[in-house]
Amino acid sequence: MYCIEVTCFEHWRTVARALLQRHVDPSSVAWQRDDQPSLLAAFSEDYEALPVLTPSLSVSQEFLQLAESVACCRDDARWSLLHRVVWRLIFEDKRLLDDRLDTDVARLLAMHKAVSRNIHKMKAFVRFRKLEIPHEYYVAWFEPEHLIVPRTAPFFIKRFNSMHWSICTPDCCVHWDTAQLVFSPGLPQAPQISDKVEELWCQYYASIFNPARLKLQAMQSEMPKKYWKNLPEAPLITQLTRSASARTTTMLSNTRKNGWSKTENSQFIREKQAALRAARRDT
Repeated sequence: MYCIEVTCFEHWRTVARALLQRHVDPSSVAWQRDDQPSLLAAFSEDYEALPVLTPSLSVSQEFLQLAESVACCRDDARWSLLHRVVWRLIFEDKRLLDDRLDTDVARLLAMHKAVSRNIHKMKAFVRFRKLEIPHEYYVAWFEPEHLIVPRTAPFFIKRFNSMHWSICTPDCCVHWDTAQLVFSPGLPQAPQISDKVEELWCQYYASIFNPARLKLQAMQSEMPKKYWKNLPEAPLITQLTRSASARTTTMLSNTRKNGWSKTENSQFIREKQAALRAARRDT
């Protein structure tokens, strides 16, 4: 048995290549996180002592992109799954990824979908708060389901390139000073920060809320409740949704009332009504 500690996707890729070159079957490899050493590690064999049987290996770009995404999945089985799939791609079926009903492929795609969805949520729900310090600095807190911070950081660099900011998560923190990206260890909980801009945002959110367009189930599908606690507008959501029905009724009532009033006062309408009445009398 070969027990291998892996730190990141690039590390896994390097080790997996060496294993594949030596034709080491995935069933004889135990992949584990570097922060959770196994008792089996003390009895692990040295795979590097094995002879290289296939020096040159190649896999599709499709698999590499998929694997890089799946590597972000918070599932300890991801490394062994990737090893098993790449083994099958090289030694069994190069078109394996086309078989969406295959158990390994289906699981791989499910992990990729979960990671992609979580990245989308992070882009949508990160809220920066301005620190009250001499120079402008913004801090955000997010609790990702998966290990997506390094993969998502380039989006925030592009979106907020001219700002000094930090995004803190339980996994790690990422910092941008308009020139250099730096990672640091994660935090156990969100930093306590007050922000006047946040108050303005809440006022704006309440003012643009349209009760007539509220679809609660669709809203919770796109913005699950687990993300609400870290959104500044979250305290308003329950209040606004509860009053949505009454506000919609009032809005529609006022619309009908105001609309009929304008119709009654229309010179054009009055003239047409008079013409119709005259036509009836003539007939």
